[in-house]
Amino acid sequence: MLRIKKKNQQGDDNLFFPRWKRQIQYAWQNVFNDFRQHAIASLLTIIVIAISITLPTIGYLLWKNANQAAHQWYPTPNLTVYIAKNLNAKDTDALITQIKQFPQVETLTYLSRDETIQEFKSWSGFSEALDLLDENPLPAVAIVIPKTEAKHSEILHAMQAAIIKLKGVDDVRLDDSWFTRLTTFTDMVRTIVMTISVFMIIAVALVIGNSIRLAIFSRRQTIIVMQLIGATDGFILRPFLYSGMFNGFISAILALILSEIFIFQIDSIILNVSSVFGTIFNLEGLNWDESFFIILISTMIGWSSALMATKMYLNTPHITQ
Repeated sequence: MLRIKKKNQQGDDNLFFPRWKRQIQYAWQNVFNDFRQHAIASLLTIIVIAISITLPTIGYLLWKNANQAAHQWYPTPNLTVYIAKNLNAKDTDALITQIKQFPQVETLTYLSRDETIQEFKSWSGFSEALDLLDENPLPAVAIVIPKTEAKHSEILHAMQAAIIKLKGVDDVRLDDSWFTRLTTFTDMVRTIVMTISVFMIIAVALVIGNSIRLAIFSRRQTIIVMQLIGATDGFILRPFLYSGMFNGFISAILALILSEIFIFQIDSIILNVSSVFGTIFNLEGLNWDESFFIILISTMIGWSSALMATKMYLNTPHITQ
């Protein structure tokens, strides 16, 4: 009866999932044992990787907050349509309806000639001088606010050219000078961040690959013995792959902490600068989705760089000599 139980237990242990579970446990034990044995070198590697991840993360945060500040401090770009003075009320209503039918228009605000001169008096300070005039010199205007997807210089200029061709329109002014400069600046920052990110990804992959290569050389005698007793390549590779994933994961967590420290340190400086502009602006850090994405990418980079390094150096002849 005892023999039957032992045979059943041995049969259960040889099933796929129990065997796979034991291999996973063995691989992670190797990772943690190697980390404890080379704690200082492992910590230095993780710090270097974390700094490499932190630099593009901070660049992304600056670009993200710059966009939010631009939307908070600057008005929406709009087109001001100057309507001909000799246009009667019926033709003016028809013109306004025609402009509203443009697919890029979100809202339209119409100001009659009387409303425009009252508005001009309220902020210009020349109300007494304007009262001396026999005739109102200002035309009626229509302020066009474009839709979000139409807030691009090319689309706005195309809409300006189309509206100015309408009968009864004297001129169309596009208030996008600041918008063009801001778009150019944010595009430049985005390009810089993307370039730095590419270089930092390469640096992270090289650092992890080099640490895995050193681990392979330090354990090459063990690898030779494992190959001689019939260990599969997957069994030999797994601890090194998990080590790369572990380094990438821990480095990403540390990079997120460093990024939050950076935001905390400069938040007071940004508050002082924003108060000069008469507004309050608080820096925003990474949300949960962005943090998870950084951790996932770092872990994948660690796994892929460890795989390439392990395959490369295990296949070289001097490893088995």
